[in-house]
Amino acid sequence: MTNNRAAVLWTGGKDCALAFFKAQQAGYTITHLITFAPKNPNFKAHPIHLIKKQVKAIGIPHLLLTVTAPIKESYENTIQQLKKLYKIDTLVTGDIDEVDGHTNWIEECSLKSGMKVYNPLWKKERIYILNELITNDFTVIFSLVKKEDLTSDWIGRTLDKTAINDLKKKLNIDICGENGEYHTMVLNAPFFKHKIVVNKVDFIENDKYYYLKTIL
Repeated sequence: MTNNRAAVLWTGGKDCALAFFKAQQAGYTITHLITFAPKNPNFKAHPIHLIKKQVKAIGIPHLLLTVTAPIKESYENTIQQLKKLYKIDTLVTGDIDEVDGHTNWIEECSLKSGMKVYNPLWKKERIYILNELITNDFTVIFSLVKKEDLTSDWIGRTLDKTAINDLKKKLNIDICGENGEYHTMVLNAPFFKHKIVVNKVDFIENDKYYYLKTIL
């Protein structure tokens, strides 16, 4: 158990939300949500307007922090500021595995400042992660899918047991979407004060993706 002041790196998707929950269970005091973003972000998989709804439902401060080139130096300096200005001791990530063979990016960028990093999902079995979401009553919808992997009817679909079984049938994808096959947004979680209601779901497409267009 720990009483460290922690911030969760927040995209609004299933992995960061489950990491938030696991960090709470481990005894961390979560003081902030942190979203690293480029200048003028236009997130297709994780719409900012939905993230703002999540922040309201969770009820803790959210920092949208701009990173610029050189990227690693920008991350390092920003993390150092989080430690200094906000007295944050630990960053919580929803990272599951290496991406393209690289080690954990946030851990690398936290070495300079001495910031601690908690990765509760790291190297966990993919099916364990998905089942934890179901068991703990998270409400998760698919917000973006890669056209070569999934069809447009996945947009807005709830991540439930049927969806997990359908993902298992697709042999060439990572069932947690770790290779960019899909992204998600969380509409409810054990730490939400209220559920986010999406009244209408529609999708937009480009050459590679179908992604969520919501009217709340």
